[in-house]
Amino acid sequence: MSEQSDSINFITQDAGGDPQSMRLYADDELNAYSTGNFILNQALTDSGPFEEPDNIDTFPLHGFSHLSLNLYWVALEDSGIETTDDLFGADIYALPAGWGLRDLTEQMYGEVGLWEELEEGVVNFETSEAASAMEEGRVDAAVVYTSNYDALPAWAVEVDARNDIQMVEMTDEFAEAANEFAGAGYEELDEAPGGWDQDVDIGADSYPTWTETYPYMFDPDISDEVVYDLMEICHEHYQSMQDAQPAILDYSDPENFTFALTHTDEVGVHPGAADWYEDNGVWNDDWTRGEI
Repeated sequence: MSEQSDSINFITQDAGGDPQSMRLYADDELNAYSTGNFILNQALTDSGPFEEPDNIDTFPLHGFSHLSLNLYWVALEDSGIETTDDLFGADIYALPAGWGLRDLTEQMYGEVGLWEELEEGVVNFETSEAASAMEEGRVDAAVVYTSNYDALPAWAVEVDARNDIQMVEMTDEFAEAANEFAGAGYEELDEAPGGWDQDVDIGADSYPTWTETYPYMFDPDISDEVVYDLMEICHEHYQSMQDAQPAILDYSDPENFTFALTHTDEVGVHPGAADWYEDNGVWNDDWTRGEI
């Protein structure tokens, strides 16, 4: 942003997770944030970490999509775990307790009665321990996610470097749990998710994944011009952004700005973003245009 604009001051900070970002905004300490749609839905419905009296009622407006996570199971090659049915009775890692992605996974499997039995084998630790836990045999399988189809998080890169890993085939029962869960998306990939240095492909016909998507959201007080120009810079200069972070989306395609825009009935689209969508032919008449 600093290279391409004399007027936009884009400063990022780690707020300690999506719920905390949303609380900081509600307390007037941020004017924009990124959040997962699962967490946004919890905030809008006063559930999860936002149950009363911890609910919030102030939200920014939708800007544009920046991240899609495809979640799936992997296992040690010599673990004997080939399908998700083999996870029962195994020592497994389902991401850290307290993470939104962990909560999403628990709810997804809980709705169809799978989580109670899976939970008996769940081992809890922070992601920094994941590589050593698999290397030492403390867990045989784990939930992992690929960002924007091409990149692993740093902790999974370490898992990849220190362990022989293969995908776990998702059986119909597990795939249906993901497909029918309203709190997350569902996507079947034609090939194994990317980001791995080793070949984790198991030759399946397709790879079902459950997904979480993330939009940037902007305070209504941020001018239309700033949000519009921010999106135009991403559109025109995404390649230089990818040089710094390969997982950045291909923003030459205007559709890639839109996939994370959900809950637009409750939270409208920032007028600056709405103008950009209209000018680039991807505005959806089902969306609500926010007001400044």
